[in-house]
Order: sequence, then structure tokens, then C-alpha cells
Amino acid sequence: MKNNVCDYPFIRYPKAFIDSPSFSHISIEACLLFALILDRFSLSSINSDKFTDEHGDLFIIYTLEEVCEKLRCSSSKAIRVFRELEAENLIIRKRKYCCMPYKIYIAERFSEFAKTEFATAENHSSRVNEITIHELTKTVHNKTDNIYTDISKTHSSVIGFERTEEEIKEQIEYECIVCDANRNLLDETVMIIFDVLNGTSPTVRIGKDDMPRGVVISRFCKLNSEHIFYIFSKLDRNETRIKNIKSYLITMLYNAPATMETDVTAEYAFHHKKQPPM
Repeated sequence: MKNNVCDYPFIRYPKAFIDSPSFSHISIEACLLFALILDRFSLSSINSDKFTDEHGDLFIIYTLEEVCEKLRCSSSKAIRVFRELEAENLIIRKRKYCCMPYKIYIAERFSEFAKTEFATAENHSSRVNEITIHELTKTVHNKTDNIYTDISKTHSSVIGFERTEEEIKEQIEYECIVCDANRNLLDETVMIIFDVLNGTSPTVRIGKDDMPRGVVISRFCKLNSEHIFYIFSKLDRNETRIKNIKSYLITMLYNAPATMETDVTAEYAFHHKKQPPM
């Protein structure tokens, strides 16, 4: 029995991206991400009580991890695609706390198109009753990361894996997050990442355990600017004396891709709950 094409869910892709010369230079990845953002806006509009800011503007949350999964790309590529949409004045990203995910808004250039999307959201989202913060920010730590699987298979593959300092800075979006207040710590963090990615010993000490370097490299390759903000924020709030800052940072860098989303989700829900009703 053949499946009816209508049985499969679809997302709306702006026809302007195909027909309008003004969008002809935008990459396919950016066009697809914007279509995914519009689709999520439809869901946020249904749950507008949870996804409306203090100014009454609707927003969504779309983490880098989710974008990497949807576009099947690395974190550095996802960052570049987000930048492209911002440069084209299609989206605006804001966040109140540096350890929290960005709130994403549709920019004025496409606001009328977004309103049309909201008006038809209920027609193709009847199966969605409630979207929670946890569901929108779920992570993929339990899934296999195809991009870096080969890195963590054997020590011999790790020996041949090298990253330059400039590549690491691009990965964590160094120029966008550096400032006078964090420059020294950020530079030290870059060198720690460099040492771990280019080391030749078979293991790396994480906390009290010696972890296979391939596994550690796999985690470090997932680091991005949001993870760095998250780590620095945790350091700012830490009230205990750190005896070995390098070992402490290596452990935090290793854990960040696996723990940030859960921690941030809980903190976001806490701050959201504390806000007085409008």
C-alpha cells in the first residue's frame, strides 16, 4: 500500500528565497534554517504565554545543538549560518543572561510573512497541544555525533587530528565574545583547548578520571561560544577556591556540551517563573 504524500509533515519554505533576486545570494543552509525558524514560530504562537517577552514580542529558542542536528553540520557552520541570517536582517538574537540560550525574533524585514505563518499555524499543528521549554531545548547527548565518530574510535586516529589556534577561535566565535574583562581567561581557554586537541598522550585527566583522548576531543570539537559563556558565568558565580584552574577548566570544557542545556533550561524556567504576571 502506497503512502499518501499528505501523511508526511512539511515545513513552509519562503517562495521569495527562490523567486526574488534580492535573496539569490543567501546560502541554501541559511534559507533552510530560516524556514525551520518560521516553523518553530508557528509553535511558539500557539504557546504564546510561554514565548512572549516583556515587550509583548513573540520569540523562539533554537539552540546551536539543535541546528547542528537539523542541518547535519558542525557548530562553527551553524554559527556562520546564524550570522548570515542576522547580516541579512532576517532574524535578531538576544539574551538576558550570558549562560542562557538566545531568544530569536523575526526581524522587521520578514515580520509580515511571519504573521501569515501564525495565522495558519493551527491548521497544520493540531497534534501539538503544548510545547514546553524542556522539549524545545532538548539536547542530543544520547545520539551519535556522526561528524566526530571517527575521531574517538582509536588512538591512532587521534594522533593525526590537529587544530590550529585560529581554527579554535573560529569554532568558539572568539571575536564576538572577547572583551577587556574576559580576554586573559579567554586566551587561556583557547590554549587549553589547543593543548587537548593537539596532544599525543592516550588519555586526558577529567576530574579524577583518565578519559580516552579521542572521547575528550569529540566533546571539545562540539564547543561553541554559548558553552564558553556558560563556563565563564559558572566561574563568576563560584565562591570556592580553585586550586588548579587549568584542570578545572578542562573538566568544565569537557562537561559543558553534555550539561549546559539541562542547566540552562532549569535556570531559564526559574527566571521565567519568577517574572510577575503582566
